[in-house]
Amino acid sequence: MNLGIFTISIIAGLSTIVGVYIVKTFQRWTKRYTTLIIALAAGIILGTAFFELIPESIELAGETWPYWTVAGFALFFFLEQFMVMHACSNSEGDCDHAPSRTAVLGIGLHSLVDGLLIGLGFEVSLSVGIIATVAVIVHELPEGIFSYTLLSHGKLDEKKTMFYSWLVALATPIGTLITLLIIHHISQEIVGILLAITAGNFIYISATDLIPETHKKSAKSSILLVITGIVLVLILRKILG
Repeated sequence: MNLGIFTISIIAGLSTIVGVYIVKTFQRWTKRYTTLIIALAAGIILGTAFFELIPESIELAGETWPYWTVAGFALFFFLEQFMVMHACSNSEGDCDHAPSRTAVLGIGLHSLVDGLLIGLGFEVSLSVGIIATVAVIVHELPEGIFSYTLLSHGKLDEKKTMFYSWLVALATPIGTLITLLIIHHISQEIVGILLAITAGNFIYISATDLIPETHKKSAKSSILLVITGIVLVLILRKILG
């Protein structure tokens, strides 16, 4: 079972590399449709946070869950502010924050947390694990586009750009491996706390990195795809029980 979960996390991490090759191969397509992908990802991530992670954290962590969810949101806000790691997602690579490699380090940190979530999700239940994995995959696809664009803008050569992109991708299975190694040595309450913190992280990603990007295209299309993402989570939740 652990080997299967780890394999799934590798596949999820590779979605980052898929994003890299999409932007390398289909630059016009990327500029035209990336915002729509982001809108769908925002909906799936929000749906996963509110309909999967938070309910499970309530069950496992009890009444303390709101504090940990807010803490998860605040933690990543402060990390990105003080360590200058905001994941700039401008398709032209126009980033007002850190140098490109530092910004990609921030994306890598999110990928590590994504991997932790996959491991935690499958520990809670099959349905939570599958939905969490879907959320990670749709989130990491645009992350690959972002990281490659940032690194290219930073005037790194192709080999270094791909090297850093692979580091971002590998952060996901590393996060899952860490979870699998420690998960059986911690209490269910701690699992609930970690789920609540991750929910806060997902809300932060959606609210600060993804949803602002959806404002760059047709409002109707973006709204529809955000809602579609949320509905997909509810459908998966219903199917998987």
